[in-house]
Amino acid sequence: MFQSKKKDLIQRKRLRVSPLPYFFIAPALVLFGLFTIYPFIRTIILSFTLTNQYGNPTKFVGFKMWQRVLSKAEFWDTILTTLKVAGITLVGTFLMAMIFALLCAKPVRGGKVYQTMFALPMAIASSPAAAIFLFVFRQKNGLLNSVLGTSIAWLQNMNTAIWVVCFVTIWLHIGSSFIFLLVGFRNVPDELIESSVLDGANGWQRMWNVLLPVASPQIFFVLFLNINNAFKSFAQIKLLTQGGPVNSTTTLIYYIYKNAMINGRFETACIQAIFLFLMIFVITRIQFALEKKVVYYQ
Repeated sequence: MFQSKKKDLIQRKRLRVSPLPYFFIAPALVLFGLFTIYPFIRTIILSFTLTNQYGNPTKFVGFKMWQRVLSKAEFWDTILTTLKVAGITLVGTFLMAMIFALLCAKPVRGGKVYQTMFALPMAIASSPAAAIFLFVFRQKNGLLNSVLGTSIAWLQNMNTAIWVVCFVTIWLHIGSSFIFLLVGFRNVPDELIESSVLDGANGWQRMWNVLLPVASPQIFFVLFLNINNAFKSFAQIKLLTQGGPVNSTTTLIYYIYKNAMINGRFETACIQAIFLFLMIFVITRIQFALEKKVVYYQ
């Protein structure tokens, strides 16, 4: 009898839910709902309608807008440009950040000066950074042309404009990637490095078989971070090239801005925004599916 009452009391305590935790997270839930969930749901709704100049739905058209957007060659050219810019940016950012992190992995005298220099780009917003590089790469009186003694139209040439955009994007994202990778490399135990040296491993073998596996959680996070940053780069394209020349630097996020804010085609921009979300979602899901195979947690 006593045992049954005790069990009932325990079950009642378990069923009793305190409202206090929900009270504390309520402001965050409200903000998340207003600025994330609601816009996402409204974007899906608008993608099946025609809209006026204010972005309000006027007529439900179903999948006709999707068919019109997805049948355009310009849309798929933009997708290819987006993937190209994202690929160059991802690889370039990771390689440069890893080189800098490896150089600073071993604490040396005066090393904090170099660490500050390598991490400094993360303290600068994309808009002022793009404005600075606009003066560097412009054709007349540009810093780069003045140093090289040339008059190359870096931002007006189809072959060079995309590389300028990628260079600026890489420069902007190196700082944060460098910090995370540096933390990962410095967490490698000295005993592992010393034992690999005793086993006769050279510098490349130590990096490939010791440093990278132990720092794989940080590497995974840096790749995840840079994938999102690469697909969402906007300010440098807006200020440097405006998507030109001949749409050679028009990525999907700039295409969304152009359709919504310049052309007033909000329904088209909503479809493209959903497509961008699906691209990032699929890529990140693939990345997380590979996490257990390539990431080693101590």
